[in-house]
Amino acid sequence: MNSAKQVNSIRNRHNMGMKSSGNRGSAASPRWSADTCDAFGDNNLLNEFMKIEEKVKQYIEQFKHATEHLDPADERLKKLDIDFVRKLSRIIETHPGIKDGQSKYIAEKALLIAAVYDISAEQKVDILYAGLLIQLGKISLPEKLLTRPFYSLSMVDKYRFLGHAVDGEVLLHGLTQFKGAVTLIRHQNEHYNGEGFPDGLVEHNIPLGSRILSVVSDYIAYLEGSMTGKAMFADAALSQLIIQKESHYDPEIVDIFMHVLRGATLEELKETIAQAKLLAVATERWRKGLVLNARNKPLRTTTIVEIALSQLKLGMKVDSIYFGSEPYIRNCIVDQSIIDNVTLLTKRYGKNPIIKIFLSMK
Repeated sequence: MNSAKQVNSIRNRHNMGMKSSGNRGSAASPRWSADTCDAFGDNNLLNEFMKIEEKVKQYIEQFKHATEHLDPADERLKKLDIDFVRKLSRIIETHPGIKDGQSKYIAEKALLIAAVYDISAEQKVDILYAGLLIQLGKISLPEKLLTRPFYSLSMVDKYRFLGHAVDGEVLLHGLTQFKGAVTLIRHQNEHYNGEGFPDGLVEHNIPLGSRILSVVSDYIAYLEGSMTGKAMFADAALSQLIIQKESHYDPEIVDIFMHVLRGATLEELKETIAQAKLLAVATERWRKGLVLNARNKPLRTTTIVEIALSQLKLGMKVDSIYFGSEPYIRNCIVDQSIIDNVTLLTKRYGKNPIIKIFLSMK
């Protein structure tokens, strides 16, 4: 079987596994195979890995039995839920191939990003739980997939590694109170451009929590070297996220995370989103202005002059409006929305725009 066929086989196995698991009384469990055992080489290490996997499964089953008769509205269940997640997260991190403290860091940073968005308290809890349990499926992976840099893996092994997200989903199947968190765990390896795993979701079809967790968990992977084989300084790790904005990562979330790392307050983070949205609208207007100008006769002028914002009036013919090096719009007739947006952007940025208009037309 060639690599492409193997990759498709892996994708289908994970997808079919979840479709069929809904018809079973209990969750399907990731299984150790002969090639997995061979990958360890050291029987003592293999036994240690298998003991942790069994401990995790037993703890999940005990929790299911202890809570299956409790009313979802029972306040005791909420306390049991968070205790369960915290303890399970600690058990996961006793695994030799999983580093202590990473899940806690991911959950904390993800919540700081999530605070910027207008989402419910339940959704924020889902993000917290998913962050703490994001590495759950890794307990079923062989040592070579946990210790070798991701870039150095074969294509088949890369997909096998990425499949830990689905394995984590399978292990938590049947715990309805964690349904939201489980969905976020499943989609943690989706890419913003639709080329991710396991379902190839695109942009905002990927759950917000998964988009957030992807940014934070990959940042950690770049920092500590599991992505490239070489540990990075914070700026270098962050640059990797920036380079892959709009391909792997939601660009807005990467921008917010940058500010989170710099210690921005919640108000400052919200201001960052507002500015980014305004700039996106402004840039789109500018691009449309260029397209319209290309379709129509070029504007001709004898003189282009620079004016202040207070001098900008309805009906003026604009050559360009810039905020520093950022373009707002070019080659257009001023309407009220342009005046309103330029005024608002001026307040947001705290600096005056550079406005150039045609003084006279032919």
